[in-house]
Amino acid sequence: MEEKNITEQESLAIIQQMISKSKKQLTDRSKYFMIWGFAVFICAIIQYFLLINLQTNTQRVWLSMPILAVLQLFMSIQDRKREKVTTHNTAAIGSLWLALGVGFFVLAFLSFRVSLPMFPLLILFYGIGTFITGRIIQFKPLIYGGAICFLLSILITYIDGPEQLLVLAFSVLVSYIIPGILLKREFNQQQKETV
Repeated sequence: MEEKNITEQESLAIIQQMISKSKKQLTDRSKYFMIWGFAVFICAIIQYFLLINLQTNTQRVWLSMPILAVLQLFMSIQDRKREKVTTHNTAAIGSLWLALGVGFFVLAFLSFRVSLPMFPLLILFYGIGTFITGRIIQFKPLIYGGAICFLLSILITYIDGPEQLLVLAFSVLVSYIIPGILLKREFNQQQKETV
């Protein structure tokens, strides 16, 4: 079989097409960024207000997270059934978030066993996931959100008390919610252009 030589422009066009396809596939999944972002944001704000009003057992607001994880699992399975092609980028992003999901579970387990500052590590994980995803699909709001989380994971160590929850809420706002909304907007624009 004879190999066809392609020009540099054709090669770049193929790469750009693959990136665009990966971005489009992920854009369909912008709902995951928004679901997790709003869930963490709301739980952090509720716990903050409970703490400043001297309530006890405020950590119970986070019990919705395992339920959300199961819901996402079912949503992911449905999305995979609809996908016709899995690109390398999609597989890489899936592997990244699977590893981070396991990491979140391990952090939750460790927090019950040892004294561990959870918030800086959670924010760092948010940053890693969104930064790498943004780099793979070349979507700057995710890259910037991830970079901001890197800084916030350090900043939060200088803050004590309930105000840490505000930093946590801000971290998901900039790394999940805003990029998720922008990703969805870009997808909707792509849909209009293809019609």
